[in-house]
Amino acid sequence: MKIKRVFSGLFVVAMLGGCASGFDATYDYDHSVDFASYKNFAWISENPMHVGDTVNPVNPLLEQRIMAAVEAQLGAKGYTLVNAPDKADFVMSFTIGSRNNIKVDQYPSMAGGYYGAAYPRHWGWGGAYYCCATDTQVRQYTNGMLALDVFDEKEKRPVWHGVATKNITDSDRKDMDKTVSAAVSSILQGFPPPPADAGKK
Repeated sequence: MKIKRVFSGLFVVAMLGGCASGFDATYDYDHSVDFASYKNFAWISENPMHVGDTVNPVNPLLEQRIMAAVEAQLGAKGYTLVNAPDKADFVMSFTIGSRNNIKVDQYPSMAGGYYGAAYPRHWGWGGAYYCCATDTQVRQYTNGMLALDVFDEKEKRPVWHGVATKNITDSDRKDMDKTVSAAVSSILQGFPPPPADAGKK
């Protein structure tokens, strides 16, 4: 029971961290891999950023910001950055992208007036109630995406994948260091994944 409470607590902390950042993160990984054996990492190349589908020109400063955030947060988890892929236990790359979405909201409008007898008159509401008219509001927003990929260096294959998405606001754009750090944090909450037998204890 004690172990279950510990894992429940960790899950709540992770969920709260994800909510606080505003990013939605998902993960997938190879359950046969012993992630506990990983001690050091490197970038897959000098320029590990890939650009996926995007509606906006890519800010060239993003690559270094993301690399710095990943290095700092993996370092805090106890991993050591090495300067050559062949010296690493795992190597990493990442992909960024964005797309425009349209959201249509409909809500009651006073333009429709009042009719009927929705409330009893003795309630003091006069017996009239708003009916049928609606106002429609159309909003366009940009959904940003950051994906991190981990490859086993010895076996030369992908072993872990994490993605974070968020509707990007003006405040996000004004403080890109904070936004990038939050995105990376939301993804790396899932790395390393729990041991395969964690739930069996």
